[in-house]
Amino acid sequence: MPPRRDQAQDATLAALVAQRIAAVIPNLITQINQVNNNNNNNNAQCSFKTFNSAKPLKFYGSQGATTLLQWFESLESTFRHVQCPNERKVEFASSVFEKHALTWWNSVMRDRGAEVALAQTWEELRALMMREFCPRHEIRALKREFDDLKQDKENTVLTRIVMRS
Repeated sequence: MPPRRDQAQDATLAALVAQRIAAVIPNLITQINQVNNNNNNNNAQCSFKTFNSAKPLKFYGSQGATTLLQWFESLESTFRHVQCPNERKVEFASSVFEKHALTWWNSVMRDRGAEVALAQTWEELRALMMREFCPRHEIRALKREFDDLKQDKENTVLTRIVMRS
């Protein structure tokens, strides 16, 4: 017959097991929650369908600097609304190019390679588009127009000062 343990040893052993389990369970629950959160985040990330359902503005590339800047603002608002991840912004933005902008983008893809063109950041694409679609003379004219704006005496209305010489 095997030797008998006394009840004190059994209680000590049970307490030790309970203590170890109590230490392991919170970490296990944290790991399970992290896996669930990662899976939910991947499912919640913006898909092409979600992006298109937000009806992003098309960009044609022939409307000038002001329209381009407005398009940037509109698209960034769409990105926020649909929670578009940074790594998909160039792909989604280029999907709304039409006419001249689409021709230009296809040449960028040919020259750089599709992987390289699509791997650039949204900020890099914006800078590239500014160089292509914002002629310097138009930027200078916009700056002059901005410089001509002055506040009136009441500080209530912006007015244009016409310089006559």
